[in-house]
Amino acid sequence: MRALLVLLAALVAAFPAVAQTSPARIGAGIDAVIVPVRAGDVDPGVGLGVRGRVALPVNADLSAAASAGLSANLAGNAELTATPQVSLIVTLADRRKYLLGGFGGFVPLSGGGGGATVHVGFGTAVPLSETSLYFEVNPALVVGSSETTVVIPARVGVIF
Repeated sequence: MRALLVLLAALVAAFPAVAQTSPARIGAGIDAVIVPVRAGDVDPGVGLGVRGRVALPVNADLSAAASAGLSANLAGNAELTATPQVSLIVTLADRRKYLLGGFGGFVPLSGGGGGATVHVGFGTAVPLSETSLYFEVNPALVVGSSETTVVIPARVGVIF
């Protein structure tokens, strides 16, 4: 029985999973961020910036991703905000739509405010010849030291 288990383990280990041979997916895009209400040190307004993401496939339906964005508030003093995130991305049955959720930060680079974030969003990818376009909305709850607020990013970009 022990020899059979060892043989079975050796056979399973000999064939790599499809996700292990799939390359990482890299995305780059534009980030439009809306902060609808003032809460604590986070001012309301609209921001515009850039975002990059690296996603590693776990299996055909699930990827683990890390991303970072940098946006400038278009109102007032053009304050820069960094928005790092780690996410799980679940591809839905039609293979074009996906859900994503995870944790991150909303970090104004000048002054205080911001905090940790929890995000849940949805998107769609449109396949092209060798790349894909993506469109997503990924609302986040910013948990600051004394207040909680909502940030609503809308994104468009290219997946390589």
